[in-house]
Amino acid sequence: MSTSYSVKSGDNLWNIVKRQFNLTNNADIANTVNKVAKANNIQNQNLIFAGQTINLDIGLTIEKADEQDAASQGNTDTAANPITQQAQTAANERIGFNNITNYNDLDRLSNSSVSIFSSEVKTDEQRQQAYTAYSEQLLKEYYDLNGDGTVTTEEFGKKEAEGSASALNIQGQKLDNDVITDIETNPEKRDLLEAYDTNDDGKISQEEYQAGLASLGLQPMNNEELNQTISERSGNLFARNLDMNGDGIISAQELAFFNKNADEMDGKADGVITNAGESGMFSAVTGMNANNQEINRVVNKYLSGETLTADEQKILEQSTITLRTNMKKAAGLDEE
Repeated sequence: MSTSYSVKSGDNLWNIVKRQFNLTNNADIANTVNKVAKANNIQNQNLIFAGQTINLDIGLTIEKADEQDAASQGNTDTAANPITQQAQTAANERIGFNNITNYNDLDRLSNSSVSIFSSEVKTDEQRQQAYTAYSEQLLKEYYDLNGDGTVTTEEFGKKEAEGSASALNIQGQKLDNDVITDIETNPEKRDLLEAYDTNDDGKISQEEYQAGLASLGLQPMNNEELNQTISERSGNLFARNLDMNGDGIISAQELAFFNKNADEMDGKADGVITNAGESGMFSAVTGMNANNQEINRVVNKYLSGETLTADEQKILEQSTITLRTNMKKAAGLDEE
């Protein structure tokens, strides 16, 4: 194996380590990712860039770093705790699913799941410990954009918006390309091909497709400006509502509440958190599926990019207060 690796577009540290070190066990991958990140002074394991050179000759570098950590931190219970280790491994795996560069990545994310419980998890207290450790790792490695150890609602919302916008754009691009391919290859749609193919080369470029739609007063499936608006609104609303105590910070306890309930979405509460469970909890936290029809209507209007009236804005603000209150009570965080 070479001692260095040049990062390519679409790479993430998890997959690089898995492939270059020929690892199959998630715990081994997570441990090696941490070592490689430490050896290369990578502060955020989810932020690597095409063209970046990563040193994989981690032996002596890691031994020294581990010695320094042991000297400064001591032999902590967390480091040796299998419950925490498994939860952190699952969080790193979950972060890897968020590296979306093409439709296959998006499809992989939509069908993804991670298992956060180790075999030692047997009590409710141990389950909560796992949810909290999982959430702490996500906050530290994914949402803490400036690396100061605290995740503000702005950071959380921005990170959510980035992922959402990327997913919407890729999905929209695929839908547009599918329509173009159908027109180009379907003999029954010869008239449409001629209408869009203005340079008569037998193909429909993106520019020709968009111009053709515009002439009909239509938009392509992939509207990046609208996607950005939708993503920013969804990220900000999610962060604002999840901030149960309204202090502007997303704590591990608040995110653990989300993840615990995402785990329970399938009725099993077995530590296996699916993307479907997360999506269901996102709908609940934002109020998309509220029992109150008026709240449901307003939230969905807001998250579709439409402009709210002054009265609708008040309904949206009240929905946040109501959701925060209910979640605090359910999470046991409403005690003075």
